[in-house]
Amino acid sequence: MGPSIKLANVGLKYGDNTILHDINHQFAAGECHIVMGPNGGGKTSLLRSILGLTPFTGQIDIQWQQEKGVLGYVPQKAMFEASLPLTVMDFILLNQSSFPLFWRQNAKNKAKALAQLDRVGMASRASRRMGQLSGGEQQRVLFSQALLDDPDLLVLDEPTTGMDEQGVRYLESLMHELVAEDKTILAVHHDVTAVRRLNGHVHVVNRSVIDSGSVAEVLVPEKIERLFNHYSATPDTKEMNAKERAA
Repeated sequence: MGPSIKLANVGLKYGDNTILHDINHQFAAGECHIVMGPNGGGKTSLLRSILGLTPFTGQIDIQWQQEKGVLGYVPQKAMFEASLPLTVMDFILLNQSSFPLFWRQNAKNKAKALAQLDRVGMASRASRRMGQLSGGEQQRVLFSQALLDDPDLLVLDEPTTGMDEQGVRYLESLMHELVAEDKTILAVHHDVTAVRRLNGHVHVVNRSVIDSGSVAEVLVPEKIERLFNHYSATPDTKEMNAKERAA
């Protein structure tokens, strides 16, 4: 089973700019959690803090059910040199072997990679160069790469960026499968319609967690405009403004 994630007094600042402020929150184990909010509200910064990719104050505890499990991560964009003759299969296998790509590829690893590519509808493009793929297709490859080690916790940062409807549906189907296997999913997402289909737990982040609950509780018309309005007040005035909004 995937882990739960507990945040205690988590904050993040760049110079005088407060990105995250005093977050106390928990993401339950074995469920799908969708992080939403306005641009600049700190969604990606929260994910990067949980992954240990950026310094933060406070404490973040990934609470594995027994021994430490496997974590998979899908960033917003694939990072590679587009001019290189790097195929989709090459890209997938980069994390599967300590040997250079020009050495003979391990048949077992190749079969494993092809199976995961098939799950995202990209097996037929395994020999195509990564630089020839659309942005959405590259995201599907990243997703398949993240699944190779059967992660217990899957962290996704805008995983459907640039995808067509078919790609979005592939990923949604996989996310449902993973939750059915008691994996924990934590994903930043911006598409309200797609998030409703996922039917997970929604957490709205705007420097802090300002709302959390089921899709039916959070993504209601009377709330959406307020929740996704960028809030730029200082931490000192935040509590006062929150009380005014609740009034």
